[in-house]
Amino acid sequence: MKPVVPDAFVEGVKGLWLEVLGEGADLNSGFLENGGDSFRAVLFTARAFEVTGQEIDYLDVLEATGVEALCALVAGSAPGR
Repeated sequence: MKPVVPDAFVEGVKGLWLEVLGEGADLNSGFLENGGDSFRAVLFTARAFEVTGQEIDYLDVLEATGVEALCALVAGSAPGR
């Protein structure tokens, strides 16, 4: 059974994705494909904890294939990885 990811969490992660990578970032492409790097991944994880209270490993951010894949990973499932 696929874990349920709260909409508020997904929306928060989407907002951070765009904040850290820029408004032109593609939500369906990976962090690195959007011009991200390890510094931005660490920044993303720190901001994600501030906004959502959820810890996310920066390596997961670098490896995720998009926002939904990252949210699913955090929820315990990892499609697209």
